[in-house]
This record gives sequence, structure tokens and C-alpha cells, in this order.
Amino acid sequence: MITENRLEIEIKIKVESLDPLRHRIRLLPAVLAAERGFERNVVFDTDQKLLQKRGLLLRLRQQGTQTILTMKAPVQGDSIYKVREETEVQVSDFANMEKIILGIGFREYFVYEKFREVYEALGVHIMVDETPIGNYIEIEGRPAKIDAVAARLGFTAADYISDSYYRLFLKSGRSGHMVFSA
Repeated sequence: MITENRLEIEIKIKVESLDPLRHRIRLLPAVLAAERGFERNVVFDTDQKLLQKRGLLLRLRQQGTQTILTMKAPVQGDSIYKVREETEVQVSDFANMEKIILGIGFREYFVYEKFREVYEALGVHIMVDETPIGNYIEIEGRPAKIDAVAARLGFTAADYISDSYYRLFLKSGRSGHMVFSA
């Protein structure tokens, strides 16, 4: 069992075209840490949305053969960066973990899918996400390094988004789950 507890500091940026962005990322220079792969994320809560009301997130993520259970604490402070404590544990079986979570009284609250590739550059992780509501990058690391990498990629703090994919999905005018159509 692999467990990680850390402070997550990140921003998102909406991008239109991925190929020019990938080219700029490689010129940083950056190393491809994880090739493009499909992710299915299931967020759980109670019928009364008790976790959401407390600013907590309980998520089960499936990436290929890997399954990760995540708990995110409430966002800290009011900042252009999303800062929150994140605790993750790798579990061996998505279906059984989901069954346990549902069995103790949680329900499937929001499902979101994306294709993600991950780069490492200049002390940050850069995630390139293709979602049903558009393309985004997430830059995760220390604020000064996030700013430096964002600037080298042609972005400013005015481009930063601290919203979750759930909020972005709602802002897009959609309802239900953020999944790719079959």
C-alpha cells in the first residue's frame, strides 16, 4: 500500500490548442513523466452533501490499472493558487473500493473523465488535461515556480483558474457528469 500526505498548491489554465502548448512545454525543457492516459474520477458525498459543505473532497480515481483514493482538505486562504492538504492511498481494486465507500453510506456525487499527460519541469508538475469541457493545464508546485513556468509558457496570473473541474463543469452550463460521450 502506497500512502502520500502532502500540501497541494496548483493552478489551472484553459488552453485552446494542445500541440503548440506541448511544444512550448518540451522547450522549458521538460521530461514526460506520464504518457497520455485516460482517467475516471468518482467524487463521493452524502445525500446532504456534508463533505462539500465542509470543503472536503473524497475521490476514487482509476488510471489504467492504478486506483487511488484521495481525501482533500478545505482550500486554505484566499489566493490565486488553490492550496489544500491532500492525502492519497493506492488501492488494489477500484470496484471493491467503490463498493466499500457506497456501503458505508456515501453516494456517487460527480463523475469526471479526462485524458491526462504529466510533465516535470523546473521544479513543478505540468498536467495536460483533455476534458469534455475543453483543454486545461494544471501547474503544481511552489507559487514562485508556478509563476515562472506559467510565464515561460506565455501565461500570466490573469489566466489562472483555481476552480475545481466540478465548478468549471457547472460554469459551462452542463449538468450530470463530466464524461465523454460514447
